[in-house]
Amino acid sequence: RHLVLFLKEHGIEKYNDVCAAYVDKMNKVLSEDFRVYLEALESLKLDIGVSTDVIGYDANVVDLIPRGREQLRNHRFMFSLGERSNILKEIDQPGLVPCISEANSLKYPYEVIFRSLQKLLMDTASSEYIFIKAFFRDESMFYRVFEGPVAVIDENMKLTLANSHDAICLMLMICITKKHQLVMSNRRLPCLDTYLDKALIYLWPRFKTVFDMYIQSLYQCDAKMLWVDGTHPHHIVRCYMEFTASLIQLNAECGDGQEAGEEAKELRRYFEEKLESNLVSFVDELLMEYFGDLIKFVKNHISEDLISYTECPNIADVEPVVKNFAVKWRTALELMHNEVVTCCSNFVSGMAILKAAMAQLLNDYNRLSECVKMIPGGSSLNRNLVSITSISYEIRKYSRTL
Repeated sequence: RHLVLFLKEHGIEKYNDVCAAYVDKMNKVLSEDFRVYLEALESLKLDIGVSTDVIGYDANVVDLIPRGREQLRNHRFMFSLGERSNILKEIDQPGLVPCISEANSLKYPYEVIFRSLQKLLMDTASSEYIFIKAFFRDESMFYRVFEGPVAVIDENMKLTLANSHDAICLMLMICITKKHQLVMSNRRLPCLDTYLDKALIYLWPRFKTVFDMYIQSLYQCDAKMLWVDGTHPHHIVRCYMEFTASLIQLNAECGDGQEAGEEAKELRRYFEEKLESNLVSFVDELLMEYFGDLIKFVKNHISEDLISYTECPNIADVEPVVKNFAVKWRTALELMHNEVVTCCSNFVSGMAILKAAMAQLLNDYNRLSECVKMIPGGSSLNRNLVSITSISYEIRKYSRTL
């Protein structure tokens, strides 16, 4: 560094030659490195949604109807956020190492690849900016060094966006870019301000275009065919519901006013409260249908603390409840599980209902068992009592699957 500063003061031509050589070399090296990394990342991309899923006279969201639910499962991430939102919690984690991912046959939604690429760019740019500023004392050299790498990334982004029809991915990319702006701001480094602003300028219009495709495809839909008998929503209705919920969630977390703002948070809170209250009601109905005599007995006779009785029971009251449970409990558990499977299209909600119902069942049967031990003559029913261990074992089997 001291020699460079000496040249700058006493041999400006040689200094300019050294700077030009450095810029030229690093531009080529970094451009090639990013090109190679991008090519490696491309092989890890999980394709989610293509143009034929959202637009065209013979192919749009409505056309998922004749393809059936199997096709919907293949493109399930296209409308649903689900675990894809986890990428926003990993915003500053190390990027992907392609050779390791390939060795494990891993594929990723594009937002994961995008975050990994930008993470590498941020770290490389930060290191290079700090070095150039300290060594050459000329930060303008940084922008000349990174003309090549940024051009490589820009070219890739334009090509990718032109072929992207996954609105959830696009919104996640917007959220990732905004969080990366915050990372660079916290580092107090302005070197990627222009690049990150330009990335958002690319992303928002493409999101709007894809979003409009989705809306237009719904306008073409005959509302009458969305009605189906039974408890499952039509899969088009489910697509719309999950897509809407996904956008509300993302806007509530990192929206910037281009869609919903505070009202998104209120709307999400409203539906979360409705889900919770309906989940409790559904669990109550479910238990009453399959274990009604047990639930009624416990509710009418036994307090939560197992110490007092709301109505003093006797052996004649409790005997039919105990014997009936001993005969039918396994079959009733299976039927209850099957009903949840039939009624719940959403896996997470279904599992929440199933676990809540089985936890409540276990609690109520435990209260019944304790009651039997306390009433006169209750020991005669011991052979009919099912052990809590046996019930817990069966419940664990159903709790792992839906």
